[in-house]
Amino acid sequence: MHRALLLLAASTLVAATPAADLDGNGEVTRAEFMAASEARFIAADANFDGQLTRDEMDALRAAERTARTQQHFAKLDANGDGVVSEDEMLAAQQARSERTSEKREERREKALERFDTDGDGVVSEEERQAARAEMGERRKGLKGKRKAKRPKLDADGDGLISRAEYDAMGEALFDRMDANGDGVLTQGEGRRRGLGGRRGGPPPRPGL
Repeated sequence: MHRALLLLAASTLVAATPAADLDGNGEVTRAEFMAASEARFIAADANFDGQLTRDEMDALRAAERTARTQQHFAKLDANGDGVVSEDEMLAAQQARSERTSEKREERREKALERFDTDGDGVVSEEERQAARAEMGERRKGLKGKRKAKRPKLDADGDGLISRAEYDAMGEALFDRMDANGDGVLTQGEGRRRGLGGRRGGPPPRPGL
């Protein structure tokens, strides 16, 4: 498969992650992720031939960038007058700051609940070391699992991505993004790790 086509396919799948949270609970199950993946494949398959070309995926991503830009502007333009004022911009920044603080506190509470094994309200150095050891062992197991499940993309070498190939990529990427192996993607989990395992973008961004 052409490298550029693989990049596009992985990007379309990763971009599905936020929309995949169908019940809005801040988590994406495997079923939700694959349902969003299916919807994106159907949306991209402009000629309904069951396979994606680079042009089809380029068109889908361009349409989605436009839609995201419009949605973002609509959120900023609180009074709907078609102009984002300084007050509206400052209000949006304040709201973003408050959401960030809330999410940070939620993460802290979850970490405390998970790692504070003696229930004293504090994660001691011993508990922290035990957690690190546990996570290290889990990462080792997941690394082997992910390597074994990596699909052979574009098996027939025709430069196209079939539905079966796209689904296989989605399953593999979900496994790679599911850092703790619990079958659920929480907000931010795996977002910066692509199919190729690099941090910072898509492999060499198939939704929180």
